[in-house]
Amino acid sequence: MRSTDLLILGVIIGAFLLYNISKLWRSWATSRRVVKAGKAEAAARKFLESEGYTVLAVQERVPVVTKINGKPHKSHIQADLLVQKGKEIFVVDVKTGETALKPSAPDIRRQLLEYFLVYQTDGVIVLDMDNKKLYRMEFEIKFPSSKGKKLAPYLVTFCAGAVFAWIIFKGGFLS
Repeated sequence: MRSTDLLILGVIIGAFLLYNISKLWRSWATSRRVVKAGKAEAAARKFLESEGYTVLAVQERVPVVTKINGKPHKSHIQADLLVQKGKEIFVVDVKTGETALKPSAPDIRRQLLEYFLVYQTDGVIVLDMDNKKLYRMEFEIKFPSSKGKKLAPYLVTFCAGAVFAWIIFKGGFLS
């Protein structure tokens, strides 16, 4: 074997080892995150119950079908917890680390709005488990009018027609 052949073989073996080591590292990091999230959610249930909330569901999945050009694509939305306090029901998103400190960040806000619209609750709660702090998020949505159509011209036309009909039939013109 020539030295160039050994170099090529070394590069191939090195790339193979590097790929597998990075794959193992990502797998380990993911499993560590899942374990940490599981512990945080268990602690979150206890914390919320101590704050007077009743846990209604854990990891509740809502099926969603998105149609793209008429072709359905199945998926789901899954929130950490559904809780109730008094007569109000909330979706709870349990956060740890830096993301918990920014509940109004665009990515988190979009996720919370998605939960709010899908679960149709009274609000969404972000629970910062590191600091044991609750952020109650509510959304007031003013939907734009559909294609700029105004209701007033239709109401005026309807009222004018009703008055005209009343005058003709009750006013004696057709009696």
